[in-house]
Amino acid sequence: MFFDENADVPRGTTVFMRIFSLIIILLSLVACNKPDPNPELKDPIYNDLNTSLAAASQALEAEKKTLEGHEQELLDVVPQTGQIKYAQKRVEESKGRITLLEQEKQYLELKIQGRKTIAKKSYTLAFSKGEAWPDPKEWESYQLEKKMRAAKRTWDVNQRLKELGFKDEKTPEPAAGGH
Repeated sequence: MFFDENADVPRGTTVFMRIFSLIIILLSLVACNKPDPNPELKDPIYNDLNTSLAAASQALEAEKKTLEGHEQELLDVVPQTGQIKYAQKRVEESKGRITLLEQEKQYLELKIQGRKTIAKKSYTLAFSKGEAWPDPKEWESYQLEKKMRAAKRTWDVNQRLKELGFKDEKTPEPAAGGH
């Protein structure tokens, strides 16, 4: 009551502000739910592939610079000293690494395009069903697959025993006295 009598704001303005606030609250509660036009940006697999592509591109550029250095060394080699074979070998190895990195970069670009399509389809399907997206199980399986691809492909019994928690147990000494 005190504030109504001593308020500097006319009564019509406060009523208008209350109605305006009510409309804002109602609109925020009833706001439409539109699908994301770029769902792949929220996809962790898509983001991981993009970071892999950036790393591959960076490695490719670094290898191209090393190739230039090796080619310059090849030009500067003193004739008939045997250094030319080593310089040629370094140039050929560098060219081979460049070829592999270019292939990896192209593979990742294609993989990203495919993942973008898959992400949009799975997002629209999940959005229409009202489910959570991205699926955490898909991310876990991707991480496991990536780990397996990067894993060492040789079998070492001792390393395997260490991973499983077995310690190096020594064979027991034979009892004294014997036969």
